[in-house]
Amino acid sequence: MEVLDLEYEVKVYLRHPQTWRGPPELFKAHPLGKAPVLEVIFGDGSPPLKLAETGLIFQYLLNNYDHENLLTPTDPRDKLKVDYFLHYAEGTLQGLLITLLINSVAKKIAPFGFQTLAKLVTRGLNNGYYLHEWYLSVDFLESELKKNGTGYFVGDRLSAADIMLSFPVYENIFDNPGGIKECVGITDDLYKLYPNLGGWCCRIRDDPVYVKIGAMMDEKVEQFKQKKGRRKSK
Repeated sequence: MEVLDLEYEVKVYLRHPQTWRGPPELFKAHPLGKAPVLEVIFGDGSPPLKLAETGLIFQYLLNNYDHENLLTPTDPRDKLKVDYFLHYAEGTLQGLLITLLINSVAKKIAPFGFQTLAKLVTRGLNNGYYLHEWYLSVDFLESELKKNGTGYFVGDRLSAADIMLSFPVYENIFDNPGGIKECVGITDDLYKLYPNLGGWCCRIRDDPVYVKIGAMMDEKVEQFKQKKGRRKSK
């Protein structure tokens, strides 16, 4: 929305630090308690439109507001490739990352006396399937960047594909060495293991819009925490 120069307001909901579930307020925004949720307010007095699922939100914004093709390629094949990554990010990659996260904390939340069993079961599941799929996906993304040769996933500039992948790839993997060590077991420098993905992550991290949004979100989270603290003190 920042890239498309749209007027917007961000509302923050902090998840539970142990269960990662959304707070009760988030269930009022969407019955599944999932984020993000986009609420579109029209100027004609008609009821607001609420959209969930990041891929759908992206497609709605691109179809209705990217009139200058800032994030959508004009080439039909490249446009299909962007659409693919919008679906791949949640349909394949994000689900895999969530499963690895759940398996990594299973031993901590298992009933007393079953922690060792939970650890053995989740390790077997990871080694038998999920770790292979994780490496397959990361190798695929590395090869896609190498094949495209521009530093971006589609075309020669930032597209919706890069923004969509910034959360699962940069924030969840490359900017999360502790989590990757816990979930996947990698202790080596991912930037050296996957140089094309590492270069792309640096490009995302240093993008002026990404920096601006990061600072804004940090401020929003801090304001939310202070507001919660004032409520508790009362």
